[in-house]
Amino acid sequence: MDPEREPSEREHAVWDRVRRAATGMDHHRAKAALGEARKAAEEGSADGSTTPDTQTELDEWERITDVLADHAGAYDPATDPFVQGQLAARSDRARASGRRG
Repeated sequence: MDPEREPSEREHAVWDRVRRAATGMDHHRAKAALGEARKAAEEGSADGSTTPDTQTELDEWERITDVLADHAGAYDPATDPFVQGQLAARSDRARASGRRG
């Protein structure tokens, strides 16, 4: 993702859906879910391409699987540094736009 571009609400919705599904999963379960998502993407595409939502979902499953690769516990968005950084950035942008208005 381009760091200069604000993610769309649709991307946020896909990320949130994947994160809810991943909550409580260990690395092996997340990796299996990534495999299932890849398989579903392949089966759902006649020409081998993926929709933007599907690609966003696959990217998020891959990121979560990577986070858990060296983590002995279960996935929790509350302890995911990337998620917490996103939330802080959104909050900062909301405060900044409120000050402008």
